[in-house]
Amino acid sequence: MLNRLIPAALLAALSSAAQTATAVTYPQTVTHAAGTTTIPRQPLRVVALGPHALDLLLSIGVQPVGYGEASTFLKTPAFGSPIRDIKYLGSRVTSAPVNVGDRFNPNLEILTSLRPDLIVGENYAANVYPQLSRIAPTLLFDGINRNQWQKTLPTLARVLNREAAYRTALSTYNKGVQATRTQLSAFGRKRVLVVWTAGGDARNTFTISGSDDWTGGLLRDVGLNVIDGEKKDAVVSVEGLAALDPDVVIVLAAGTSTPTRARAEWTAGAITSRLRASQAGQVYFFDYHLFRRIRGPIAAQLVERQLVKTLR
Repeated sequence: MLNRLIPAALLAALSSAAQTATAVTYPQTVTHAAGTTTIPRQPLRVVALGPHALDLLLSIGVQPVGYGEASTFLKTPAFGSPIRDIKYLGSRVTSAPVNVGDRFNPNLEILTSLRPDLIVGENYAANVYPQLSRIAPTLLFDGINRNQWQKTLPTLARVLNREAAYRTALSTYNKGVQATRTQLSAFGRKRVLVVWTAGGDARNTFTISGSDDWTGGLLRDVGLNVIDGEKKDAVVSVEGLAALDPDVVIVLAAGTSTPTRARAEWTAGAITSRLRASQAGQVYFFDYHLFRRIRGPIAAQLVERQLVKTLR
């Protein structure tokens, strides 16, 4: 009888709200790269170990209480202090997370003091996984392969009761890929070689980023014809670059190098400066940290913006 007095549209909305409210239940048991972890309740205090984990969390609206990164990329070297500046992702961080130290070997005392109810990182931290798990439920994910985050993020969103935010993030990513593909359509038939180098003494040694890793996979998603090496992360000499003879080269400055320094070394090189791509003005220089280390939906947006700005 009561149902007859309530409009059908309102009944549908109430039913939908009820389903949403009960969609996520705890405890949850999650299988991840380092094992199986039970999450007893919805996590509210989350620590991100590394930029990849931070990207994933921010993309679904979760602000971390702690963050671990290589000290090279932090302007606040003192562990235990709030982090004010995080490269590329800092403008999206509003929580002033505490610096817990190295993302692969964080300071356990500081971690404990934060009283986290979830720690999220990458499988590189597997050697300290038992210690991390004693502090809080810990999830370590693989993130280096093509579109790997699209397998990880739904799991993380479910654990954090952020599934609607995940769907929004995925939709935004897909729209960005399609828009970038259209804007870079002129490059579709060109053979694009993506490499990274630390420069300096290693300036004549390059590692190929193929189409199956995150970087090459994203570039292929936006329509670039990425060249693969003979094996994953194949290392080639400067003579090897000449043998591949690509139409376009994307150089990622790694280690202590910068895009500006990488450009100067490339231009000064007797062989690199004479490559067909160099002569055609089709060599581009970017930061390894953005293009290879963050590897999430936010990084994808930032990479796409740089590609469109530089390659068009």
